[in-house]
Amino acid sequence: MINNITLFCFDFAGSGRSEGEYVSLGYFEKDDVNVVVEYLRKSNTVSTIGLWGRSMGAVTALLHADRDPSIACLIVDSPFMSLRKLGEELYVKHSPIPKIFMGIAMRLIKGSVKSRAHFNLDDLAPIKHVNKSFIPALFIVAKGDDFIDPHHGKELFE
Repeated sequence: MINNITLFCFDFAGSGRSEGEYVSLGYFEKDDVNVVVEYLRKSNTVSTIGLWGRSMGAVTALLHADRDPSIACLIVDSPFMSLRKLGEELYVKHSPIPKIFMGIAMRLIKGSVKSRAHFNLDDLAPIKHVNKSFIPALFIVAKGDDFIDPHHGKELFE
């Protein structure tokens, strides 16, 4: 602890050194954050908790925030507003297959996610959660981000 600040970092399941077969880009990871926050509160060594996340971590923080109003602040760096919207944008940017086939591709991806990772791709939409949270938040986007366009963060902020 330095200056009465404790930093707790962890890898989500399926990321870094953590075990796990699938990364759900925030859908199940919000439950990981909940476990960490509960652990910190029970430790009696932490008084105020803020969440910082980048990309998937930012999405996860936003998904957790509306169910835990005691979080003091959020710092969300490069969140996406919905996985479907992000997928559609990436398809248009990077797929050599004509846009007319995007609907078919998205249905195939949605079915694959449902059968393998057991969640509905359309349910991963932080845009449906931000208006239910009153936690102070700093939204960060990067001009020129070629994966998550800055308009995602801007729309979530608004």
